[in-house]
Amino acid sequence: MTETKQNEIIAALGLEFMSAEEQEATLLKLGELIAQGTQVRLVERMDDATRDAFSKLLSSNASEEEVHAFISEHVSTEDEAVKETIDELADDILAVTK
Repeated sequence: MTETKQNEIIAALGLEFMSAEEQEATLLKLGELIAQGTQVRLVERMDDATRDAFSKLLSSNASEEEVHAFISEHVSTEDEAVKETIDELADDILAVTK
């Protein structure tokens, strides 16, 4: 994402007008949305056996480190999925606020 696009998103969300607490809450929510969107993309890229193993891992209340290790081992396009999610979220924010 370009610096210009980042600045547009900051302006679109009105972060500069929020209190520090509101900024933190907004950024935490964005982080949650990115994590959820990325997870969906990663699951879509898994074959059935990997998807089943991942589902079992999540059902076992695995730690964040265990989940990340599983994804790193089984899905080679993790970084691409994160980038796609961020770009899509940014485009959505800008489309709604312009």
